[in-house]
Amino acid sequence: MRDSSFTRNALLIFSGPIVWAVHFIAIYGWTGVLCARQAKHGEWLGMALVEWGVLLTSAAAAVVIVVTGFCLCPRTGKPDNQRFMRWMARALAVLALLAIAWETLPVFLTPAC
Repeated sequence: MRDSSFTRNALLIFSGPIVWAVHFIAIYGWTGVLCARQAKHGEWLGMALVEWGVLLTSAAAAVVIVVTGFCLCPRTGKPDNQRFMRWMARALAVLALLAIAWETLPVFLTPAC
């Protein structure tokens, strides 16, 4: 069964916030579990395991947002509608990238747990 163009376009527009939400849940879950289990003591290159997990998750989320928000385009609709959907997807992708950067910033400013 094929998805409708509405479903595809809606997922395309909201892909940035969706990826951001998954990233948010993942990094806070990761940090909570590792800090509760005292697993933060493992270090590599001067950074705790918690910090590496947050950095890698943030990098992966940023790549997914850039690919979906900036490289994929709507397929159906009038040219004005396509332009609006492309603009909206990119604007929300930029906001999601800023949110991810804001959530990753404490890795460099505060202790892991």
